[in-house]
Amino acid sequence: MVLRRRMLGLTRFEPVRYLGMGGMVAVLNNIVLIGGDRLGLTYAPLMALSWVVGGTAGYLLHARYTFRAPHGWLAYVRFMAGVALGVPVAWAMLVGLKSGLRLPMWLAAPVTTVGMVAYNYLSARVAIIWRAWRRTHDGLS
Repeated sequence: MVLRRRMLGLTRFEPVRYLGMGGMVAVLNNIVLIGGDRLGLTYAPLMALSWVVGGTAGYLLHARYTFRAPHGWLAYVRFMAGVALGVPVAWAMLVGLKSGLRLPMWLAAPVTTVGMVAYNYLSARVAIIWRAWRRTHDGLS
């Protein structure tokens, strides 16, 4: 009982919720990358598919559970734009690991995912809570 209560208490902390939702998105993203690689997809379609599937799942999960904010089209567009800005970084990491270092995709994909966690957290936070931040800081110099 005490352990369960403490575990539930952790969900009050935004970073813990972020890691939980991010972990789910990371697993989904790795399934897309590894599965797509096995199907013979090249880097460009793999990254596009990963962006659409992972980005959309990430927005829905993070808005609802991590940041506890309502869904909205403008927030979704901002979130996806933030994720899109990370695509070249993720692509470079993936190409460097898979083609450069010749790591198999089942290893290159998770390593790339770990490298993108901090970037994705910051871009998600800015995209989803931007309006609330602006409201509290408007008129301040």
